[in-house]
Amino acid sequence: MLKIKHIEFIKTVYDESLSHNIFSIANIQFSNYPPINGALLYWKKNSSRSDFTPEGDFKFFYDMSNITYYASVKFPKSIKLTRDQRQELAYILLDERGSIGTYSLKTHPSRKRKFKPDKALDKLNFPEDFDVKSIPSYVGPIIDEIDMNQMTKANPGMSKKFVHDYCFWRYNLVKLHPTEFEKYLDYVDFAYICYACDQLTEEYLIEHLNLVDVASLQYNYPVLSRLSASFKNYIVSELRRQNLKINDHFEQEIDLFIEDETYFSEYSTIHLLDEYELEEEEERLEYHFFEFERGQYKWPGSEHMVKGIPSLASQIYDDMGYKKRINKEMDIIFNQYSELQIQLISAVLEPHWLHRYREKINWQIVCQYNEHLTEDFLYAHSQYIEFEALGNNLWCELSDGFIKKYLKHFNHNQPVPIIIRHLTEELYLNYKDMIKVNSDLLFQYYDAVGNDEYERLQELLSE
Repeated sequence: MLKIKHIEFIKTVYDESLSHNIFSIANIQFSNYPPINGALLYWKKNSSRSDFTPEGDFKFFYDMSNITYYASVKFPKSIKLTRDQRQELAYILLDERGSIGTYSLKTHPSRKRKFKPDKALDKLNFPEDFDVKSIPSYVGPIIDEIDMNQMTKANPGMSKKFVHDYCFWRYNLVKLHPTEFEKYLDYVDFAYICYACDQLTEEYLIEHLNLVDVASLQYNYPVLSRLSASFKNYIVSELRRQNLKINDHFEQEIDLFIEDETYFSEYSTIHLLDEYELEEEEERLEYHFFEFERGQYKWPGSEHMVKGIPSLASQIYDDMGYKKRINKEMDIIFNQYSELQIQLISAVLEPHWLHRYREKINWQIVCQYNEHLTEDFLYAHSQYIEFEALGNNLWCELSDGFIKKYLKHFNHNQPVPIIIRHLTEELYLNYKDMIKVNSDLLFQYYDAVGNDEYERLQELLSE
């Protein structure tokens, strides 16, 4: 067994010119083996089902059912370890470095790609009367004969070759990050972007609200999985207002679609190697080639334990690769918002922006839908709270103390979900004449109430 004496991790700054997204460099000191310096920890988009990269590095996936991205370690060529030893040491380094997903996926998307939209656009021979809406949003790069005949018949100026070339171009375009295809919006129907681009965020959609096509957006499941209840409610309302067909997938359970944050979660982005998800596996994992100098297993406070340090890139870009805005940049954008845009953005603004625009945002929407609300924030902004709306918030966590202090401010002419979610035996006994709840309502919020409290409350309700 090779004894690991110390691991030094060096934080790296994201470099978009590199083909690999390197997030750390490791130097490993051994008691009975020469040091290994310059092991590169990186993540990359997966392009094959092989367990190894073309260079021979072993791929580590967060979830084998979703192999979109992998993390790996590139060792110096001079080391004399076997493939199995490299694999085990790579796992140790990735494990010790911390949660790879929360660290590496917050970097700006890689700019290394073969598709060059400018060059491909120059090669397209656009008809004089071409309208981007003449090609439906559901048409992808592979076009069946029926769709092709319908399009060319309705648009005699379009040849089949042009339709094929254009559809392939726009298909590749929306694979880019939205900040990269912004300058090409005049050349593609925004309905297609709503339908096919999985990197759209709620903030981006709100900024381009006048272009959003809800009929197409309702079929973009990765995007729907990230939207707030507020924006999903907007989508449904617009579909009804425009008398458009609602997606069969959720037409019969619209309330669930709007309120359930896990709806379409199987399509959402999955972070790599989350430390909590791997906790059980880590406990039973046994190393065959390496051990720490004081023994095989970790211990609290040991010198080799390393906590993840946010990279510079993760401070500049958000989870989806959008550049975080400074106050001046956000002020310009916010001041251009319409009343509807302010209403929608109020549901997703983080506390810093909620405070900055506290006199302009829609507090009813903030209180009902915003997932970033904290008890401290609510105390500090108590004069703005719309308690009837807050009563319907399904995400905010409150203490008994907060509920007791402001209980009379809620509308008790009807059940108040936020109170039922936080209901305890003590709260019920002290305020049962005020709080409206029954067994069926309590069951709806079973997960939030917790099993033990649920059983005690059910006994009280049955008396």
